[in-house]
Amino acid sequence: MKNMVIIPAYKPNKELITLVEELHGEGVGIVVVDDGSGPEYGSIFEAITEKAKIVTIVCNAGKGTALKTGMQTLINEFPDCENFVTADADGQHKTADIMRVFNELERGAEFVLTVRKFRDNMPFRSKFGNALSRWIYTILNGHYLVDNQSGLRGFLSKHLKWLVKVGGYKYDYEMNVLYYADKQGVQITTIPIEAIYIDNNSSSHFNPVKDTFRIYTRLFYSARITFAAWLLIEQMLIYVSVVWGYINMYITIPTIGATGVAFTITLNKFVVFRGYAYKDFLRTIIYTVLRYSVYTIGLTIFKFNLPWVPLFFSFNLIVILMIPAEYFVHKFLYLSKYNDIIKDR
Repeated sequence: MKNMVIIPAYKPNKELITLVEELHGEGVGIVVVDDGSGPEYGSIFEAITEKAKIVTIVCNAGKGTALKTGMQTLINEFPDCENFVTADADGQHKTADIMRVFNELERGAEFVLTVRKFRDNMPFRSKFGNALSRWIYTILNGHYLVDNQSGLRGFLSKHLKWLVKVGGYKYDYEMNVLYYADKQGVQITTIPIEAIYIDNNSSSHFNPVKDTFRIYTRLFYSARITFAAWLLIEQMLIYVSVVWGYINMYITIPTIGATGVAFTITLNKFVVFRGYAYKDFLRTIIYTVLRYSVYTIGLTIFKFNLPWVPLFFSFNLIVILMIPAEYFVHKFLYLSKYNDIIKDR
């Protein structure tokens, strides 16, 4: 089967039956992963056995595990699959939108990320979670995505080998996939969809506290070299600030930046992304050059107007002030490319 849909399902309702029937009518293959729902939900899975491949995980292991189980099933049992889409089981995604993702893949996209319209009917926890994740992901990774938590995604099957290796077992997996895609230079194409929220999304198993904590813990762990580089830079800044201050800063500051970027690229290449096609060299270097150019300009202003402020403090103040500026620059770049998606947000 050329086109396949993976649906992770934990204690689903009849919306799953409707979704499977509609997708079957569109002529796509379907893998439904029963993520430890239990025998009381057996009738729902029984109703779709003739139209979908059912894979059962005995004990609930989380959405990430269910997705990777479905992907491994594609590798093992559906070698002819060229494109696949992941969709939720709760009826949130329209069949028409799922087919639009396939159309985008057919047109040459490698990784399609759908963007939900953040209307008034979107539950508050979803709106707040998306707003927070946009800021954190953009600042941490330098890539603005208006909706980085959407579960409706499409991939070329050539990406299966690395997707099944990405860390994360629950909702943290999907955010981590975006991070790993970015670091490998995989182009992420976004398209708008209309999400459906039944009974204020009461069927969702997302825990706003536990799962949000898990998502960012996983993301920060994947980005641990970024934090390590920041600590190295801070130590170098303290030394430079104490020994030279603003003297020779046009040499010391670029040297600190070059050391930090070399540290980041080397450890990401040979530690975090060992075994992956790490290709984030150029983007990391360009961002570093731009950032340190702005930092140097800011330090020049401090040097001639507030020379009594230690370089260490002035540098970090500039970094803090630059955080919202960087966010809105990345948002502007996204807006210029996907204006039809973001204009209603």
